[in-house]
Amino acid sequence: MKEILYIEDNPETAIMVRSTLKAYNLTHVTTLKDAESALSQKHFDLILLDLNLPDGDGLRYLAEKNSDQSLNLGKTPLFVLSGQTEVSSKVMAFAMGVDDYINKPFHQAELRARVDAKLRKQNEETNEQEVVQIGNMKLDLARQKVTVETESKVQELQLTRLEFKLLTKLMKSPERVFARDYLIESIWGDSTNITDRTVDTHIAHLRKKMSQAQAKIETVTGEGYRLKAPSINYRNGDATPS
Repeated sequence: MKEILYIEDNPETAIMVRSTLKAYNLTHVTTLKDAESALSQKHFDLILLDLNLPDGDGLRYLAEKNSDQSLNLGKTPLFVLSGQTEVSSKVMAFAMGVDDYINKPFHQAELRARVDAKLRKQNEETNEQEVVQIGNMKLDLARQKVTVETESKVQELQLTRLEFKLLTKLMKSPERVFARDYLIESIWGDSTNITDRTVDTHIAHLRKKMSQAQAKIETVTGEGYRLKAPSINYRNGDATPS
């Protein structure tokens, strides 16, 4: 059964959400402190987060914990449930890598449908191709990590959730050129305030973290980006150098 962490201090809303998502194993906490404790104890398949909590702001929490590898928060789908309807709040949340932003009050059927769809898509993506290797870089979807092997060691890349999504997209289709518009739509979804510059910034960060990888992210002028590795052979769904 899928595990969901729900962070919400409003008891009435919490009762409704627990009833709506009873098909899942839902852990409900009311503070960010308790959320961090829960995250350190087990893996969750999805996180539902309210923004206004007794011990802090949910958006700031996301900003601080987004790249915390010990919590493995960077790759877990994040849904915001909030009464904050301002566009600025939504833009900031999507820029931090939130997968969905649902305004309160919301319809139970819609929440259930959105959660079901996200977890179903996650299953399909994981089952499609669990391990991809290009040169000395390996993407392990089951373990949600990317490693680079050198002569002296195997190093795990410390990626944010958005960097992981971008690199996964590139590694699954090496040599394919991805337009910035396509990357924005597939990675950031319906957020209309993400610009080409946002993509460029994340690609620049990825390039630095991939400095020891044989595969390189190339800029295709006027078109977008692609992952390039010297002399690629394809065997058993993997891409490895010959």
